[in-house]
Amino acid sequence: MAFYANHQLLLRWLLLVCSIAVGIAVAWHQGLLHIVFRSDASYLSVVIVGVFLISSIHAGRLIFRLSKHINQVTTVSHLMDSDRDAQINIDKNSVVFGYSSVLPEGPVNWHIHNLVNRYNNAANVYDFARDQSQLLDALSRRVKSPQQVGWLIADLLIKLGLLGTVIGFILMLQSVPAVEELDLSAIQAMLSKMSDGMRVALFTTLCGLIGGVLAGVQYHIADRGAEELIAGITEVAEVHVIPRLTNGAAPQPAL
Repeated sequence: MAFYANHQLLLRWLLLVCSIAVGIAVAWHQGLLHIVFRSDASYLSVVIVGVFLISSIHAGRLIFRLSKHINQVTTVSHLMDSDRDAQINIDKNSVVFGYSSVLPEGPVNWHIHNLVNRYNNAANVYDFARDQSQLLDALSRRVKSPQQVGWLIADLLIKLGLLGTVIGFILMLQSVPAVEELDLSAIQAMLSKMSDGMRVALFTTLCGLIGGVLAGVQYHIADRGAEELIAGITEVAEVHVIPRLTNGAAPQPAL
């Protein structure tokens, strides 16, 4: 139960991956994958499957890291709730809460560290408010930037499927000029080659669309996790960190 409560984001991704694995196992048992790979003369289907597996591993690593960072935000929030009078200090690259509680390394640590530094160096509270907004924007870009690579991969899978469509039609049309005499055997050979090209077009398009959609769903889960992480860090900063800073020796507004 504790793992479920602390890793809901990761478990949602694992549920999706298990569903994909079951679908692949059923397709393999029914011989559908064998038909696709055997009929694809361009081998783009194999490339698409390989890129999809790499993207799934990449998405899994991102989601695991985001899930861990969300847990850190929850830990920091509970720690600061337990002692509302404790101060926040910086010791080199670490953030110390109270006398000895060192906050875990991660985005929440980075943001609090930057907030304390900017508050100590701000000329007045108005500059600090402006810097706080800029720091939050920088945090959002830093947390969401790894997902951009994932969306690029998902789009690449769809484009590979469309490339297979073009290749399949080229293979299909190449068989038409080869017919010089309209006899039955020549027509049968032409139709056979045309059907081979059509299979390449359809199967690669199918693989690209399925791979792109499933990769996109995984990176959508990562995006939702990133938004949840940023929201949690913002709440910790607004509820716990900034009140502790501004209630201390706050910089005076410039005259």
